Amino acid sequence: MVEGDGCHRVAAEHRKTLVGRKLKATSPNRRFRAGALAINKAGGVLVKIEVHGKNLFYFFGPDATRAMLVVHIHFGMAGAFAVYTGKEPETTANTRLRLTTADGSGPELAAHLSAMTVEHGRPEKLYAELAEKLGPDPLRADADVKKFQERCKTSKKPIGTMLMDQSAIAGVGNIYRSEVLYEAGVHPCQPANTLSSAELAGLWCTIVTHMQSGFRTGSIWGDREEALVYGRELNAIARSIQMDARLFVWRYARIVVLVGFHRMGGVHERGDGEQV
Repeated sequence: MVEGDGCHRVAAEHRKTLVGRKLKATSPNRRFRAGALAINKAGGVLVKIEVHGKNLFYFFGPDATRAMLVVHIHFGMAGAFAVYTGKEPETTANTRLRLTTADGSGPELAAHLSAMTVEHGRPEKLYAELAEKLGPDPLRADADVKKFQERCKTSKKPIGTMLMDQSAIAGVGNIYRSEVLYEAGVHPCQPANTLSSAELAGLWCTIVTHMQSGFRTGSIWGDREEALVYGRELNAIARSIQMDARLFVWRYARIVVLVGFHRMGGVHERGDGEQV
């Protein structure tokens, strides 16, 4: 699934190439025909783009100052929103929206969207209601870490579950959850309300660092060549820890999400890990 940093990268590119342009909308597979007609009726000018976690919002209007319509996009597992210059490829059976430049003010462009969710509505209703339901986005300038902390402090759910709850924190997916919990040294099964404010603040900072790196590099691993723990073979992880210790692994849905250890003869860490 496209995680939050990937959505922010799409938005950043489209702000450069599409925002301010007058666009003509069609729906090649006809699944977004009403929405395409609504974009054209609103005036077709892409006014702005907002991102909240894994959700993108494209605002259209008659000019660059007035947004009359918003299109909400959630890519799902394998969506894409590509912009083409020069020769445009053929659309596919999954292309729900095609945008082409219609103003003559710049290079001719075409954009093809395939996504799990594509819906349209009034900004004051569709955008306002959906954005209100989402938690703070670590990549947004207006993200409020206190809201994330407050949600965690009032929930007995495992912190690993909370990180996947888009109403608690928007944009984190399974890979980031695994990586940041491992790096922060937080057990995924630890109840969220047992983490201290300092631990939650540190976890938030780790998430921000990972996602900013992913946004900057275009790789979910950021500046690293591979995952710290997500999906790795247990033996490879064990070999990377050079000490006289027992290694414990915790899995979510059969995927390695946290590795812990304790010294021989020492005290076991909390949790019901699998000893390796």
